[in-house]
Amino acid sequence: MSRLELGKATAIGGVVLAGLLGTSAPAAADQTRDRWVNIPDTATAADGIACGGRIGGVTVATDSLPGLVYVRLNATFVGISTTPGVLCSVPATLDWRNLDSGVAGSWSTEVSGGLIDFPAEPWTHLETGSGRVEVTLTTDRPHISSSTEINVY
Repeated sequence: MSRLELGKATAIGGVVLAGLLGTSAPAAADQTRDRWVNIPDTATAADGIACGGRIGGVTVATDSLPGLVYVRLNATFVGISTTPGVLCSVPATLDWRNLDSGVAGSWSTEVSGGLIDFPAEPWTHLETGSGRVEVTLTTDRPHISSSTEINVY
């Protein structure tokens, strides 16, 4: 290949590459942005014979749904349930407060689990509004609560 042909091939390759990059950049700008935040573990006793363990979770806020936070809890418990064939369980409450607007609320669910950590509930959503939101995880049994802050779009 002569230098002239090599120069043409390089120029054409550069134009094609620039065209590909130029057409893909706007698509990336249209993608949804998510903010994932783990809910720190809450140590808790659970219903049953010597049942106890931890509850944790994850939250996600997305810019395509401003003012909403999606939440999923999970638990790992050891002990013996009072109902044969049923895992240890405890009612858990997630209290939240929007630190920017002052709006507050709570969500409660029954959380159960065994030695294997698995989601206790399907995803739910909290209508917190946009801003900094503090969430605190507690149970109705003796526990050590946990708190974290989420920035909601």
